[in-house]
Amino acid sequence: MTSLPAKAPPAADARRAGGERTRRRLIEAAQQLIAERGESAIRLRDLTDLAGTNLAAVHYHFGGLGALLTAATTEAVERIIDAQIAELGLLPADATLHEITGAYFRPMVQALKGPSSKGRSYVRVLARVASDPPDGLQGWAASATARAHQALIARLRGVLPGVAEDELLFRVKCAGGILVLLSVPDLEPEFRGKSPEETERMLVPVIAGALAGG
Repeated sequence: MTSLPAKAPPAADARRAGGERTRRRLIEAAQQLIAERGESAIRLRDLTDLAGTNLAAVHYHFGGLGALLTAATTEAVERIIDAQIAELGLLPADATLHEITGAYFRPMVQALKGPSSKGRSYVRVLARVASDPPDGLQGWAASATARAHQALIARLRGVLPGVAEDELLFRVKCAGGILVLLSVPDLEPEFRGKSPEETERMLVPVIAGALAGG
């Protein structure tokens, strides 16, 4: 008769859960500061104060500030990209250009205009990575953005069949730049007070026009 694995005592479960909460607070604090200041302007003390923890917790969970910032950056970017690819995957085979555009940019709009500040941090981290990847993450950043771009281009081929691949990539990058600019607080006055749905209705025709090239 096989024996059942020993169950962790309640105290161990509580410590594990507490450790995960501390790790989560550190990542979210790092994402907020990266979004606001960029990596080079972050001081470890500011980060631990924001997270409500201490220097020892950073070293215990991540080994140091650099590894924490890397974890925070990659998580923020991957969450947006994964959501974009998932939205595209839900579209029917005969989706229109406007439907494809809406699906791809919806995660960014919802993150920027939704109720959670976490989403805004994700998009602003993505904007920083797109314009100036941190040292050591250039290769990863190129691979991550290429994954998103290729998923969109694969859908655009069906509605823009006469456009060359390099031209499609150029248009995708230009369209993405529109939302990167809108992630800067001082550049989004037209969208203040708008819901994600209202913002999407305003943006999709503009972005679809950029993708159509005319």
